Amino acid sequence: MKTNKPTSVKTHLILTCFMMLLAINFNGQTVTLTLNNIPENILCNEIWTEQNLDMSLVETTADDCTSGSGSCYFGFMNQAFNSFPLWLYPSRLTIDLSSLQNVQMVEVDIYDNCGFYCTQAFLMENTEIISSKGNSLSIESETLILENPTQEFLTELAISSCEGAINEIRIYQNTSSINNESSGVKKVLRTIDQLGREVNHSNHKLLFYIYDDGSVEKKFVVE
Repeated sequence: MKTNKPTSVKTHLILTCFMMLLAINFNGQTVTLTLNNIPENILCNEIWTEQNLDMSLVETTADDCTSGSGSCYFGFMNQAFNSFPLWLYPSRLTIDLSSLQNVQMVEVDIYDNCGFYCTQAFLMENTEIISSKGNSLSIESETLILENPTQEFLTELAISSCEGAINEIRIYQNTSSINNESSGVKKVLRTIDQLGREVNHSNHKLLFYIYDDGSVEKKFVVE
């Protein structure tokens, strides 16, 4: 008579890892800025709003492509002929992020026309640069990706260039962290054993507790 052989330990571990990956999902929301509503007669240091975020064009700083600070020149392209609505030559676009919580990542679609690292983006906390990225391509479209893995509080996103364009900006927030901070308590979504099976409770076994913020806690239950 044939008997079924027990599944190998290796297979158990693979199954467990697979189940944990399925269980851990990033819960987030995206704020997309198209820059299509900039007033045509806007001046340097004047503020306009998109997606409830205050934005303005200001003078460049020593961190930008210019050798010094003080330049604020920009222009707009007709959307029918050019997909990039805002050109900087040179200038700095600033976006107030202080109303957004738990920003994990920002993507900026750009077109650089002045050379390596001439178009740059900065995530700021007041005057401190938390993350920065410059272009590696020139006379070609590129997406600059700025990460904030520890979700530090951010006050500003700044984008500058001596001759470059901005098409779209996407700001990604971790809403799981926002919800947990509001409630102050994270909740268990599922409990699984080493085989990936969902269990209610079991003594003297290694269990994995999967929480609503995407974290996983390993416990050996003894009572």
